[in-house]
Amino acid sequence: MKKVYVIIINYKSKDVIQNALKSLNENNLDLHIIILDNESTNESYRNLKSFNDRKVEVIRSEKNLGFAGGYNKVFKYIQQTYNDNEYMFLFNPDATATENLIGNLLDILLLNNNVAAISPRIMTMDNVEWFTGAVIDWKHCVIPNIPKIVNTNEIRKIDVFNGCAVLLDSRKFDKVGMFDNELFLYYDEAFLSMRFLNKGYKILYEPNLKAFHHISYSVSNTVKNYYLTRNHIYFFKKYKGEYRPLICPYKIPLVKVIYYIKHFSPKNIYFILLAIWHVAIGRKGML
Repeated sequence: MKKVYVIIINYKSKDVIQNALKSLNENNLDLHIIILDNESTNESYRNLKSFNDRKVEVIRSEKNLGFAGGYNKVFKYIQQTYNDNEYMFLFNPDATATENLIGNLLDILLLNNNVAAISPRIMTMDNVEWFTGAVIDWKHCVIPNIPKIVNTNEIRKIDVFNGCAVLLDSRKFDKVGMFDNELFLYYDEAFLSMRFLNKGYKILYEPNLKAFHHISYSVSNTVKNYYLTRNHIYFFKKYKGEYRPLICPYKIPLVKVIYYIKHFSPKNIYFILLAIWHVAIGRKGML
């Protein structure tokens, strides 16, 4: 029986994570679930510890590592503690999976030796499409979750997986250098996806398998704007595709600034401009 490590970075309540855990029903897999408590309160950690059993393990970080650093920490923990880490399933604490989702994704991955990651179709809790395979629009410097593709019912290659629910080949993840710890939040999947693609690996999207995501945010809108802006610019400055317009990485941030000027939101304007400044001076990591 194949073993898969499921990694959940905690930023939600115990009840929310409980729904995620209950949805992981796999008939032909040995799942080992690891929840990283990412510098939350002591009370939150104690609540999570009640999940500890043979199949669920809770570990803690005394420092907020963000998503990229959190996943890297758990990966290193698995490598140091166990010797059977071939596959990892990254799963949001506010997501739920359909039955045998991981096993079905693994079956596809096993048939494709050069695949590093595979994501399912991801729906909102209202059954609205949220992720149908990201394909980078290099000309306009955007990574749409829902690309304009006619046939959406066949497995296909994509540019960027979605970290809400994705199965990774652990050996390929290790080989490309894992996530970039300096990103902290947002665009971590995009940078890792480019590492995979540049090594010649493939990323797949399987539209016939589904996960569901309760759309919510664990950070304020202003701070979210900061990380999205900063890492967006870093990404499109580093990876230019076939287009090389100098202003392209700054288009979306500048549009946002205009939007917040019209709606008189000086705090959001400040954080976007701060992000642009931090790119100029090369600052990364946690704000």
